[in-house]
Amino acid sequence: MKHILLILIYCLVPVIVVSGQEQQAQKLLSEAIYQEEVKGDLDNAIKTYQLILSKYPDNRKVAAEVYYHLGMCYEKLGRQDAMKAYQEVIRNYSEQKDIVAKARERLSKLEKPDIKTGESEGIKIKQIWKEPYTDYLGSVSYDGRLRAYVYWGNGDVAVQNLITGENQILTHTADLGDSIGFAEEPVISKNGKQIIYSWWNPYHTSDLFLIDVDNPLPHLLYREEGVELYPVTWISDKELIVTRYNTKTETAQITSFTISNGTFHVLKTYDRGKWPKISCSPNGKYIAYDYANEADNGNFDINILPLDGGNEISLIKHPAKDRVLGWVPGRKEFLFTSDRSGSWDLWAIPLDEGKPSGLPKRIYPDIGEVSPMGFAQNGDCFVGFSRQNFNTYIAPFNIEPGELKEEGGKSLLGSNYWVKWSPDGQYLVYIKLNEQQLTVQDLKTGSERKLADNMIIAEIPCWSPDGNSIAFLGFEKSKYRTKGYKGGIYTVNVKTGQTTEIILLSDYEYNVPPDDSFPLSDIVWSSDGKSIFFLFFKDRLIKHNMETGEDKILYKHPVFERGVLRLSPDGKSLLFGLQYPGEGKSRLFTMPAEGGKEKEVCAAQEAKIIRRAYWSPDGKYIYFAENPKGTNFWRVPAEGGIPQRVWSSEHSLELFSINPDGNQIAYATRELTTEVRVIENLVQELEKLEKLP
Repeated sequence: MKHILLILIYCLVPVIVVSGQEQQAQKLLSEAIYQEEVKGDLDNAIKTYQLILSKYPDNRKVAAEVYYHLGMCYEKLGRQDAMKAYQEVIRNYSEQKDIVAKARERLSKLEKPDIKTGESEGIKIKQIWKEPYTDYLGSVSYDGRLRAYVYWGNGDVAVQNLITGENQILTHTADLGDSIGFAEEPVISKNGKQIIYSWWNPYHTSDLFLIDVDNPLPHLLYREEGVELYPVTWISDKELIVTRYNTKTETAQITSFTISNGTFHVLKTYDRGKWPKISCSPNGKYIAYDYANEADNGNFDINILPLDGGNEISLIKHPAKDRVLGWVPGRKEFLFTSDRSGSWDLWAIPLDEGKPSGLPKRIYPDIGEVSPMGFAQNGDCFVGFSRQNFNTYIAPFNIEPGELKEEGGKSLLGSNYWVKWSPDGQYLVYIKLNEQQLTVQDLKTGSERKLADNMIIAEIPCWSPDGNSIAFLGFEKSKYRTKGYKGGIYTVNVKTGQTTEIILLSDYEYNVPPDDSFPLSDIVWSSDGKSIFFLFFKDRLIKHNMETGEDKILYKHPVFERGVLRLSPDGKSLLFGLQYPGEGKSRLFTMPAEGGKEKEVCAAQEAKIIRRAYWSPDGKYIYFAENPKGTNFWRVPAEGGIPQRVWSSEHSLELFSINPDGNQIAYATRELTTEVRVIENLVQELEKLEKLP
């Protein structure tokens, strides 16, 4: 049988009389297809496909087939990279008509909304809300009538009538652009009459408030300086589950909170870096929570905790990620999601008095990575769905008019951001979203190499002038959960992979800013490679001498634009952005790299904020990007003047990087999907499963 399958697989590859490299490429392709379709060894198949691309990048027919099969592998693994692989075939191999047609067919199926009736006859999943300011972390009342959420247009508490679609904002004091505060995590009572929510305040403090839906006057329940409080679920009309984080002791806890006297009872201490999902049983006797099992590479397992003080019960322990959804009302089953099959599926396990009484069963495939929002009394489960993805491209760039040609671009596989060219233009560095991994790609071979495996990368990689090192913001894995450790700036040697600590935030004495923003941003090397420039909080530009450890404040201002700091190609000038209180638009400035008088270049044009700004490779111009709707790309003389819009796109483009030669540009578009969904007919489906032998 295996020999017959092998013959069939080899028949998939066109028979061509070739020699040399062509023959070797076809042979490798056949081996990869055999690994994929006969052996089912997708990981090794992917490695072989990537090897083909690195060894034979100019064989367009083979390359097109490789990208198509990479898409098939990723699709089987439930990875979003599948769409990018198919798009690569369609965008860059149009002459390979047969394989392009197949790629279009696969892509069209993936691009359809992933809300489907499912393989099981009874279960249906419906999208019930999707708007620009959708909050997928709210909650739904027990009668399934009201959804409590945060309106992120300004940060106020709101409710939506799920029957009529009517929305009502309950609070009117939030301001996302100031230090006034905003609401988080609204949890609606079972009867739909009251909402408890967290109110963010400056300096790591959040209060608990109660508000009546019909008489929306907020009532403060609890406040403690330096303590963050987030309601999770109601236990009864007098008590609820609240997570509590003390920023002084760095202690994170699951607690019960009594409304009448404002007291907390600690139920469980957990690692704040691995935020749990929590559910309370309908009878109020148990909570289920998921936790990161460090003995299993940090994958999540699920425990049951009796609220009367009994011993914990291990519910789900499996070498995969398993996350809480909750109890189905009127049933004994508990629902959870798991990625054990390669995609996030919906599973059910029967319980008896909080203990498992049977084996878990998969009841719905490929539900996605969802967050629980509560169950209605009829068994419907409400979930929030969020997905973020970066599409990264290299496109031709005409430096003189500043024109970017999207249609001529080449996409990079994977979801990658903070993409930047090396000084010689031969390599790209970027961070892989799903892995938070610093990665360098050789543009000649297409091969990737991961760097700094001992780090959790935060953001902003920056090449040294000689291209031998990369500076970045990050956290050491071994210190990540250490008390007092706050990360810092590190460098990694591109050849050896060795990391070096440059700046630790814990070594600095500073006052936390009102908005709790991360202190460091926008790293830039000096032209001699001996120093780095960075923005410290929002108000100062610093030069750090890496040989002496000395810091020099070059410029102070109340609000710098985070995301705008660049050194001119000749190393003599710094480009940065400033915001002025009371003004509606940010401005660009330059100043000597060693410090001195600033000079205004221009102000924002059609948006309030300039997101990114860059020098042209010859230093004559400054390009900057605005995102009012889509993206506008502007050019202005480096000495200042009237900006000229040189290019526009309907897409929201981010994180530009201009090739040192000025003939290519790397950029990323971010796709952010947030929805509220309802899983229907769960009870009927569970009843059918119960009757099966």
